[in-house]
Amino acid sequence: MERLVDRAYVTFSEEARRRGIDYRRGVEANPVIVSDGDRVLQIITNLLANAFRWTPDGGTVDLELSATDGSVYVCVADSGPGIPAAERERIFRPFWTRGGGGTGLGLAIARELADALGGRISLETSPERGSRFELMLPVRPR
Repeated sequence: MERLVDRAYVTFSEEARRRGIDYRRGVEANPVIVSDGDRVLQIITNLLANAFRWTPDGGTVDLELSATDGSVYVCVADSGPGIPAAERERIFRPFWTRGGGGTGLGLAIARELADALGGRISLETSPERGSRFELMLPVRPR
């Protein structure tokens, strides 16, 4: 998992530098999972793309990896504007975009892939603190 997180992290390093975003990676565990690595990487990359889309220049984006009780957690947190309550489920619908930009597929694909791999994506958000998406995956398929 750490290699997947590192690959996703590097993908956005140049954008973070260019935009003055404080981009941090934290690894609290080094779990090994039995899963489709390409799909897991796609989920993490989609979550990061969303975070960078909504984080203003000079903001922060954090990427964290941890593991507990047979589950692996990848968290992507940003200092963007947060997501209004009325939109929190809509953002996971295909082709729905907030603000008219993008294809409206990134978060929908991320959630579908997480479900297909036996995991889930949860969201915590507020206007004061931005958004925090958490991917949970089982260490072994069910």
